[in-house]
Amino acid sequence: MRRSLGLVHWGIIMNGDRLIGVSVVVICLLAAAGLAEAFPVSSAAWSDGQWEQHCNDVRTTYNRTAPLSVKTLTLKPEDPRFLDFLYWAWANKIIEHQVEQMGGTEWNGPTNGVIFHWAPGSRWETHTVVPLDHAIRHIAGEHNWQDNMFKEFFEKFGPVKGVNIRQRLSMDKPPTWAQFLQHIGGPDSPYYRYVFHQESAIDPVRRTVTLVGGQGVRFEYSFDRYLQEIKEVLTDCKSYQFFELYDRYGTGFASKTGWAGQPVPKP
Repeated sequence: MRRSLGLVHWGIIMNGDRLIGVSVVVICLLAAAGLAEAFPVSSAAWSDGQWEQHCNDVRTTYNRTAPLSVKTLTLKPEDPRFLDFLYWAWANKIIEHQVEQMGGTEWNGPTNGVIFHWAPGSRWETHTVVPLDHAIRHIAGEHNWQDNMFKEFFEKFGPVKGVNIRQRLSMDKPPTWAQFLQHIGGPDSPYYRYVFHQESAIDPVRRTVTLVGGQGVRFEYSFDRYLQEIKEVLTDCKSYQFFELYDRYGTGFASKTGWAGQPVPKP
């Protein structure tokens, strides 16, 4: 969530016979409510307001009578558009993401969870905060990272054992999760972009998506699990160009070989 650091309002006061314009700075102490500072993103990213402006007047076969939702992604796996949607999201690198150190990498971010930086350099670029226990399940469980993948870190705390990092890391006793996340997600870390994971294949029959990352990591998501990732970034509004393309080119425009259904040139 975003925090406003201050709002400036102009007012008028009387000083004898003169009107004097004054600026009143209203500081919004939203930090007390547990809100995080505004996440820094690149100039390529569109704000929520920009997204709403772009999609407000868009009408497609998915939203014939009302604007696309700016709050959530409502597309379901059973929708005939869904497979093309997955390929469209993949082509736009929307859910490619990396983990940052606790509190943010080179910025003052929230410390109440693990920061995921999504789609850097794109109009969809954003950050989200994931509870630490969820992040542990993600990188220790789904990624299955081992301590011998990061020898230079774990050797400082005893012999490398070839075990899952969950067995080596704790919340408060070194080596801690915070130390490890700084090691892989800090500004000088060689792993910051290296362990950045991305799609490598979509299997429509098994309904799975294969993802790969640094350190030889390869794992699969079901379509439902993959959709959870996509919802971290996209809403219906932020997908408006997909719905336009689908109506323009039809089923298979993104998921079948050949641009927008055109025959594939023979070698």
